[in-house]
Amino acid sequence: MFTKILLATDGSENASRAAEAAIGLAQGLSLPSITIAHIVTSPPSESRMVQAKFDVHSLLVEESRKILSGTLARCDAAGIAYTLKVAIGDPAQEILAHVQKEQIDLVVIGSRGLGTLQGVLIGSVSQKIAHLAPCPVLIVK
Repeated sequence: MFTKILLATDGSENASRAAEAAIGLAQGLSLPSITIAHIVTSPPSESRMVQAKFDVHSLLVEESRKILSGTLARCDAAGIAYTLKVAIGDPAQEILAHVQKEQIDLVVIGSRGLGTLQGVLIGSVSQKIAHLAPCPVLIVK
């Protein structure tokens, strides 16, 4: 069964529904914790990096905590501990790398709801992960 769940989130409405599903699964499976991945596609501004003394990781964690405050609060309220993983880069690639590295059993991610033509042309993060992940992927609408 699933012992390592990764919630891939960008803080969007669909990601919020995915968070509810991941938390519910963790509770139902009596898992003590989940991993939450938040991938930023562009680096912080130079002025923000200077203020943070070029500690980019700390800056990413701070920004991620702000964006995901609702999700993190839901985990706390449900008694589910979490490990927050942040990175800069292509979201699908970064999430897949973490899935491999940590031997994740299940990825939970929100659907972006792209239109048919746009989805065919560029694809979505959830589609890429569903296609390439070595584990089951739950896409929440």
